[in-house]
Amino acid sequence: MNASQLKKLMKFHRGFGMVLGILVLMWSLTGVLHPIMSATQPQPAKRMPPFQQLHLEHAMPASQVLQQHSITQFSTLQAIELQPKLVAYRVLKPNQNSAEYYDSQTSQFIDHGEQHDAKRLALWYTGLAKEQIVSAKLITEFSDDYPSVNRLLPVWRVSFDNGLRAYVDPSQSRLATLSNDQKMWMARIFRLGHTWTWGDQAWLGQTILMQIALIGILVLVVMGVALFFKIHNRKNHRLRQKPSRFLHRYLAISLSVFITLWLISGFYHVWQKKPAVQNIQPIFNTQDLSLEAWQTATQQPLQRLNLVPIALNNAQAVAGWMVQFVGTPQMQGSMTAVKEHDHHNQAKSAAPTIELIDAKTSAKLDILEQSKRLAANYLHIPAHQFTQSSWVTSFSGEYGFINKRLPVVKVETSLNNQLRLYIEPSSGLIAAQVTQQDALEGFSFAYLHKWTWLPIDKTLRDLLLASLAGLIALMVILGFWMQTQKR
Repeated sequence: MNASQLKKLMKFHRGFGMVLGILVLMWSLTGVLHPIMSATQPQPAKRMPPFQQLHLEHAMPASQVLQQHSITQFSTLQAIELQPKLVAYRVLKPNQNSAEYYDSQTSQFIDHGEQHDAKRLALWYTGLAKEQIVSAKLITEFSDDYPSVNRLLPVWRVSFDNGLRAYVDPSQSRLATLSNDQKMWMARIFRLGHTWTWGDQAWLGQTILMQIALIGILVLVVMGVALFFKIHNRKNHRLRQKPSRFLHRYLAISLSVFITLWLISGFYHVWQKKPAVQNIQPIFNTQDLSLEAWQTATQQPLQRLNLVPIALNNAQAVAGWMVQFVGTPQMQGSMTAVKEHDHHNQAKSAAPTIELIDAKTSAKLDILEQSKRLAANYLHIPAHQFTQSSWVTSFSGEYGFINKRLPVVKVETSLNNQLRLYIEPSSGLIAAQVTQQDALEGFSFAYLHKWTWLPIDKTLRDLLLASLAGLIALMVILGFWMQTQKR
């Protein structure tokens, strides 16, 4: 390559860099912002759900309460301790977002029961006083303040006078997330600058444009590395007289490997984006709940009692009582069990001590085996295609914090794509659906983009990544400054 060709290539690199540098600057600055968001977001006062003691030995059977109120079909049924000595049945009817609450002793309808329950949970997780509550509202759609990354809907938003907003899920007595204005605006800036998301929905052509931009930046990086070594023996020795140019070039060559890793993993992440899991709302029949099964499930004090689907026949669900007795370790629930985004290298906990009872026959069922049957119903494939099932009690690997639900049962298949389903036993819902390709993308993003392989504390890892992102931003700014000086 002669001097004229080299000059032309340098000119092209500078022009190309002026255009794509804006995107690199945007991605690097929002990359710095992400660990700041993680470190400064509001944290709950408590992480485990409130402990319950459900004494239902002398309560009215749930089926009897349903019959008294002429409820023949429903989608959800749980026992909730609203306050000491007040246990209510939480009933969600088909195609409704807000549940109804009935006193388990008198069968009386509890006015605004779910709103009271949401406030109770918000006070528990925040540690704030009842007098600080400003409002409580049912949320059925994602928004800037509660984006789709939170997964759970519907939820209740309980707002406090100090600006804190608690999003709670009464169906599992769990905290979905905490938010305030600072977190909302930082998350909005991150989505605008890093994922190019306006509002909470992707726009047409977003993925294609982002992929083109990533390929363009990768070409720019490769071109820059080639130019660096091409001119190394010609001009680089003179750069000490031009400190900005010297710093720009040596920053670029030093950071080129890191930039390449982020570009490749980012491209793969965008290209292999998983579709959202579509759950079927189960429909239970009141007539299928036998008194014998009820007595079996409630023969001793409980801390959990949920009616869950154990099999599906079209929209009709075969019902089972999921029970957890008092004296057993409490089940965790989403971010109530772990610090948000601090889910790597957790100690594996034991499988939850829960039982599953057929709500019609009162037969005791194996949860792991029953999860296979439920998965077969969800996917409409033969049961023999499911090879094994196991408990997952912490976020790690292909089942990360983004999936929100714990504990879950992992059900594996013998299909060509090695499909795995993660089912939440306390609701019977699919928490995640992962193929081998999805798992590969998840690992590449975790290892190449977030560097979870580093054997250091998350805070140190965040500082390291933020520092590298800051240096990339500095490199781009130097490039812009040099170009304006030329002009």
